[in-house]
Amino acid sequence: MRQPNLNILRPWWRPEGACREGGFGSRWQHRRQVLLDHFGLVAGLLLLACALLWAAVEHSRHVAELRVAETNRHIAAFHDAPVGEAWQRVADAWQTRQAAQRALLRRLASVSGAALHAELRIYRAFVIDTVVEHRLARDIDTVIRFYRRLAACVRIGSCDARLAAGRFGSAAWSFRNQHYYWLLDEYEVDEIDAVIDVIAPRALGDVIAPRAPGMVAAGPP
Repeated sequence: MRQPNLNILRPWWRPEGACREGGFGSRWQHRRQVLLDHFGLVAGLLLLACALLWAAVEHSRHVAELRVAETNRHIAAFHDAPVGEAWQRVADAWQTRQAAQRALLRRLASVSGAALHAELRIYRAFVIDTVVEHRLARDIDTVIRFYRRLAACVRIGSCDARLAAGRFGSAAWSFRNQHYYWLLDEYEVDEIDAVIDVIAPRALGDVIAPRAPGMVAAGPP
């Protein structure tokens, strides 16, 4: 049985029937008739494709806006209690020990070999004593738990990775370095590094040196 509706699938240069023996005019008439017969179908497909493209663009824009909004929510939470207060207490404590820390770091930079190992033991004791003396353990844990929540948000795609890295990246690594020896005793450092690496990925081959900590900022980043 002949199926006229499938004529659109036939090449225009191979018309059947009368057009096969006709000239250029006959072939053109056949092509035009095929287009006219199927104009609604072609137009509908084009409109559907445009609608799908528009929907995809709008969906991507909406998802991006949601990511930014969720990241801003985390930024606000970092400045509010309890995270902002914990960060401030940690920063204030280290500010009081800033001169002593810098002196120790200068000594570390000037020695090597056995002397370096001895100085590292002294520096390790200095970090732990500072945390204990100023009762920073709970505040450190509060900040770490915040970083874990933010990393989880970035990992599942609910937070904007670039915004999070720009807002928290350098401060997070500085916080890790500052408390490295405390974290070494109380946490799994590799897990902490993995958390911060989600927030602010390090370049390939970049190593965060435990003996070169950064100072914690005076206020929330």
